[in-house]
Amino acid sequence: MLSVKEAARELGVTPSRVRALIKAGQLFAVKNGREWVLREEDVLARLTEAPRAGRPRRAEAESRAAQQQEGSVVFPADQAARAHDVYDECRRMFGRLPSAELMAAARSKEEASFYMAAFDFFLQQRQRELVREGVF
Repeated sequence: MLSVKEAARELGVTPSRVRALIKAGQLFAVKNGREWVLREEDVLARLTEAPRAGRPRRAEAESRAAQQQEGSVVFPADQAARAHDVYDECRRMFGRLPSAELMAAARSKEEASFYMAAFDFFLQQRQRELVREGVF
């Protein structure tokens, strides 16, 4: 989890720009008290998109719009099926807090971090469902 200031440093922008991206819905964040908190994965995803400063060129804007209408990136059917299987397996394994044994068996800190990030993702999905249902 990153603060607005930390996210701004990672993205190379000002904290006010990060707050504007949150307000515009281009970056997901959760309010924790008076502060916004962002997931590191979302900030890294924003970095990989590599948005450029200024107004997009017409050809780039048209290309982006066409990709969005077509459903973005197209994967071969076998690759999509494998991706679905990976998602289902992660949901099964990380729908609950990973066990201490699994965390201890991780071969690296990165692997353990992945386990926690996957758990965090499914936990946030469940929290959103509960909010929509009016439980919270």
